[in-house]
Amino acid sequence: MPDNVRALRGGGPPPPRVKAPAKAPSAPSWLDREAKAEWRRVVPELDRLGVLATIDRAVLATYCAAWSRFVQLEQLLQDEGLIQRDSRGDARKHPAWQQWREAATVVATVGRELMLTPASRLRAVKPEGPDDDDDGGGILD
Repeated sequence: MPDNVRALRGGGPPPPRVKAPAKAPSAPSWLDREAKAEWRRVVPELDRLGVLATIDRAVLATYCAAWSRFVQLEQLLQDEGLIQRDSRGDARKHPAWQQWREAATVVATVGRELMLTPASRLRAVKPEGPDDDDDGGGILD
């Protein structure tokens, strides 16, 4: 249960949390162009939220690599179409469709873990520390 809900219900102080020092990791050199672009897009925002640590590098790299693969496969499916004809002329799903689904699943699953969806951010507990950008007047504190 989120700490703010626990407090509203009179559940006492929150349990101690395992914390890593807040610091954005550096991008792996092996990421391709699209994956690096996604890294540059999401890491500054997550770092601003104070949720990243250097130990998060692998999960971020997984997300960014899956995003890149998703983009490649999406472009392929847009160019070639979802339906292909086999050697007998029968309509079949494009062979890349399953890879597209797998990449989309990884992006969605890991994205939720990284708080990259509105719903995951609403469920998250705010890290301790100064909050210079809080304009909610403490309504959710």
